Amino acid sequence: MSCPVQQNVHTGEKASGTAKVNGEDKPASGEYMKWDAEGVEVVPPEEEKKIYEVSAQFNRFQMMNLCVMGKFTVHRDLPKHLAQGMFAKPGTYDVIMRYSSLTPKIVPDNIPAPRGIGMKIFGIEGEKLYGEDMKTQDWTFNNYPILELRDPKTTYDIADSLERNWNDLATFGKEQSERVDADVATHGSQLPRQQSKLSHLQNVCNTPANMFAVVAMPQYSQSAYRHGDYVAKYGVFPLGAEQKKIENDDVKESDPMNILSQHTRAFHMKNKVTYSFCAQLLQDLKEQPVDDLGVEWDAKKYPFEQVATIEFEPQDSWLPEFRVWWDDRITVNSWHGLKTHQPLGSTNRMRRVVYAESRKLRLRVNGYKDYVEPASLKEVPVPIPPPQFELPLQSAVSTVEVAS
Repeated sequence: MSCPVQQNVHTGEKASGTAKVNGEDKPASGEYMKWDAEGVEVVPPEEEKKIYEVSAQFNRFQMMNLCVMGKFTVHRDLPKHLAQGMFAKPGTYDVIMRYSSLTPKIVPDNIPAPRGIGMKIFGIEGEKLYGEDMKTQDWTFNNYPILELRDPKTTYDIADSLERNWNDLATFGKEQSERVDADVATHGSQLPRQQSKLSHLQNVCNTPANMFAVVAMPQYSQSAYRHGDYVAKYGVFPLGAEQKKIENDDVKESDPMNILSQHTRAFHMKNKVTYSFCAQLLQDLKEQPVDDLGVEWDAKKYPFEQVATIEFEPQDSWLPEFRVWWDDRITVNSWHGLKTHQPLGSTNRMRRVVYAESRKLRLRVNGYKDYVEPASLKEVPVPIPPPQFELPLQSAVSTVEVAS
């Protein structure tokens, strides 16, 4: 049974947010909608103007990261509705992935906040959205299935509130709690400490609820993409036995302020980390809107189905050269990839501008004329040992051998 539509306790109005759109007692049709079907994307008037206003706001925000390298394996014998785009043929590809804290201000890890991943997959053949020659496909994810930045206007309003209350986050939180869509606007800040104790994660691609560490979190594309002939949202879910052992652990108030990066680094150095990559296909626009990211697609009625596996052998995710190179020189953009995986919906149209403008600013600040688009792992900086001295709240462990 899916969640009922909740009422906004502050205004008494019906929120249009996290609830799935009725129909939970009826089976899914099993007929997958085409990506260019009428109504999949609807562009409202004045959207482009609002997108550029949002872009100016986001150029003032920031994030942190850890980086790893691994393998992305597309499964064999996928059914037709799944064997689309880069998943049309089986194969194994190199991948680099970054874990991020998606907060505009640097806050301690024991403060509830969204956490995300971005990945770049190498060796992907096919016509690209930007017409580049590089054979890469980018994906971005967040650790809850909906997004409060559900369209350009909402994004502008929330970002404006944040800027006005930059040094008074309590007032910012109060303003968000008074919105008509408060259940969505405050969802990220209500994530438990830490990471994703959300009951609706149960049965999502066989992933249990109550995740603790970054490596044990589910991740969601939140927005829809073209999936070859069809439309899908994507999910990345932990598979490794060691990851599942820590799925019920919590961050404590007494833990170091960088406990998530500290734990993720130690875990990756000692364990193989594995994820499933799943697709959730569009069947009904009334229950699975593409243009409103505040509405969750019911994972029980419209299940996530695995199309690939991601594997990371033990390694150090805190290599300075790798991390700085990622921050300063490359970009991971959901619009960077195959035409058959074109991002869909108003928020993705906004991201196309925001990401490009943010990249330009980052290059100027860091003194570069253009970003680097690596063609393979050979162009990723050769790993070098991190500092051997103790850093504040960060141990001096520097190699997999030492960690084990």
